[in-house]
Amino acid sequence: MKAKDGMSVGKKLVITAAAIVVVLLAAYFIVAIYFNSHVFPNTYIQEVSISGESQAGIEKKINSMLDDYSLVLITREDETEVIDCADVKLAFVTEDYGEKLIAAQNILEWPKHLFEKTVFTSKFDMQYDEQMLDDVIGSLECVSSTDVVQPEDAYIADYVSGEGFKILPEVPGNTIDRDALKGAVIDALLSMDDEIDLDEEGCYVEPGVYSTDEDITEQAEYLNRFTDTRIVYTFGDDEVVVDGDVVYEWMNISKKGKVTIDTDKVRAFVDSLGSKYDTIFRTRKFVTTYGKEITLSEGDYGWWMNRAAETEELVKLVKKGKQENRKPVYYQEASQYGANDYGNTYVEINLTAQHLYVYKDGSMVLESDFVSGKDTPDRRTPSGVYGITYKERDATLVGEDYETPVSYWMPFNKHIGMHDAIWRNRFGANLYKAGGSHGCINLPFYVAEKIYNIVEKGTPVICYELAGTESTSTTAQGDKEIAQFVVDAIDRIGNVVQSRKNALEKTLKRIRDSYNGLTSNQKKYVTNLNKLEKAEKEFKELQ
Repeated sequence: MKAKDGMSVGKKLVITAAAIVVVLLAAYFIVAIYFNSHVFPNTYIQEVSISGESQAGIEKKINSMLDDYSLVLITREDETEVIDCADVKLAFVTEDYGEKLIAAQNILEWPKHLFEKTVFTSKFDMQYDEQMLDDVIGSLECVSSTDVVQPEDAYIADYVSGEGFKILPEVPGNTIDRDALKGAVIDALLSMDDEIDLDEEGCYVEPGVYSTDEDITEQAEYLNRFTDTRIVYTFGDDEVVVDGDVVYEWMNISKKGKVTIDTDKVRAFVDSLGSKYDTIFRTRKFVTTYGKEITLSEGDYGWWMNRAAETEELVKLVKKGKQENRKPVYYQEASQYGANDYGNTYVEINLTAQHLYVYKDGSMVLESDFVSGKDTPDRRTPSGVYGITYKERDATLVGEDYETPVSYWMPFNKHIGMHDAIWRNRFGANLYKAGGSHGCINLPFYVAEKIYNIVEKGTPVICYELAGTESTSTTAQGDKEIAQFVVDAIDRIGNVVQSRKNALEKTLKRIRDSYNGLTSNQKKYVTNLNKLEKAEKEFKELQ
């Protein structure tokens, strides 16, 4: 069958099909040529479609990802400021990215991209305008505000009573460190962070010293070690406290924080204690056994502080920050504090009556007649308040014209003391006026023994004269009592050994001389003479 024009139908169909193929091929290649400068369809960079975009379009599309981006700055006061990307011309550095992406396409494969999605996850460097960034930072309220608080270091405040040396905390302030802020902003912009906390990023000028720093806490502890001192002195009813308020006045603190204690000020303090509470050489009131109150201004009894030693000890305690109740260092102590520092245990000696009383804890436990110093200027027993210096058994009293052994020796005023006197057979009345001692209080043997067993070192001895108390009575000392001196001495000889040779020689001679000085009747009472003779024999054998 032929068409009217003479061409067969089949031939026409072939021609038509060929024409369609040519058209399709032409369209295919035309499209392929288009994609030689444009991106395939269904192509994305991250979430942004760049389908059909040219090189310039690709760069615009990439930078369109910044269209909604801004950086929020959170200040120390929880206020916010915003930097938009346009403020600093923030942009991705694409360079030839679009050209390279398009060049990498196989344009003949464009049809398959009509049905296949391609996503590029490329990361781009970023850039910004340095000058614009500086201008933006300079215009921020946290930077440009005139209401700026400068940071201040923590420091140790001056001493406050009851509180000591306290660390006053640092003041953080709100002064921006522009270099730190710029660096933090740049990092955040280049990372496309949504916000930054300026405090956390270290964008503020910080104090140089914090209250928690080791150096300042150690210094505060060091200073407070001194003012934590609490030394309590008790003087009777009075209490004197050395606390931080007192110690602070003694402290010298160097620029480097080193503390020295002003010993002159400490000494002045100790001197004030001594001046107020020392009682040595002070006048006292005393109520005698006779009921009359007298005034005594002589004697060396009483509290006597060793001020130099106490100053030294107090400085040591302050340096260690000690807390304690303290008694000062004394040269000499009294029985109690207060006006009546002699207390209620003492020996009362009435030189006028030639009679003494011994009181223990307020009760009279002994009384006796005695013989005091001869009534001449050089031998008279002085009035005053004194203290027992020490006690000694078997002493030998030595003077210009005498050397006398005694069994009980209790000195209280230099070379003047109480002791037994076996060379006397009577005591009391006015015997002292013509036949008195060289100043000592001569006592019957048994009385001296009893007093010796009652008194101790420091026991007050109160000597006075009291008109109207003169006495004519005397106390006798019998032969047996006088002989007891020798008996006791013999019983105390001890072992006769080589190591005691020198002392034994003196002791045996002393006892033998005392025995020889007894009367024949007195010697009858020396019932242990054989012990003396035996000791003398053994001593000769040592020779």
